[in-house]
Amino acid sequence: MKALTTVSFFDNIESVYSLMIVEDEVELLESLSLYFPWEKLGFEVVQSCQNGNSALGYLEKERVDVLLTDIRLPFFSGLDLIEQVKAKGDPPLFCIMSAYSDFESAKKAIQLGVEDYLVKPASLQDIETAFSRIKGKLQGRGAPVPDITDNPVVREAIGIINRDFATCTLQSVASDLAISDAYLSRLFKDKTGMNFQEYLLERKMEHAVRLLSSTVEYRNSEIAKALGYQDAQNFCRIFKKTYGLSPQQYRKEVLRK
Repeated sequence: MKALTTVSFFDNIESVYSLMIVEDEVELLESLSLYFPWEKLGFEVVQSCQNGNSALGYLEKERVDVLLTDIRLPFFSGLDLIEQVKAKGDPPLFCIMSAYSDFESAKKAIQLGVEDYLVKPASLQDIETAFSRIKGKLQGRGAPVPDITDNPVVREAIGIINRDFATCTLQSVASDLAISDAYLSRLFKDKTGMNFQEYLLERKMEHAVRLLSSTVEYRNSEIAKALGYQDAQNFCRIFKKTYGLSPQQYRKEVLRK
């Protein structure tokens, strides 16, 4: 998504990213929309809504870079809103701010690719940390990625992996695409430079890092379950092999910074 270019006196920011806020508590919505120093983080609030219907109506006509939403909303939930927006293609990045930190909601948010899950009352530091990461993700959208644009089969496979990384396998994705496992495996390697399992693992570990960096301190067993691992020990072993740190060590490093 194209960022709005502006001149800013804050931290030499050259680009301002558009932000939409959906929150049914009027005072909190006004506080976030009008008084929070988004410009210092590189964001501009372009729209605020109190319910899912209004938000969806706006997003059917306009594009934003980031959607910050509560879960409990009138008409339908923030999770339902995210799901409907994603179904329309070319979605923004998503961040949740909710008083509810139950695991099932968090798991659903992970599956939908939510960037961060802030628990109310979120501190200024919590919001700054989350949106600094989100800004980095937006800035990295133009970075080199595996050359998949010329092959619709691989593009669809990657879409399935990104959506269903916790449950998908080479066999299930090949079945969804009505092709053989062997053909998908060869094509994936040829077009992306990595094999299917490597790409799948990369997506899982990215989500693991997101959870470990969250303001909600999830147990390793909860993270393992959300990522599709049978037990926490297996998850911890794979995480340490990938990053050279245990999940606990990684969390300490993130919090220290």
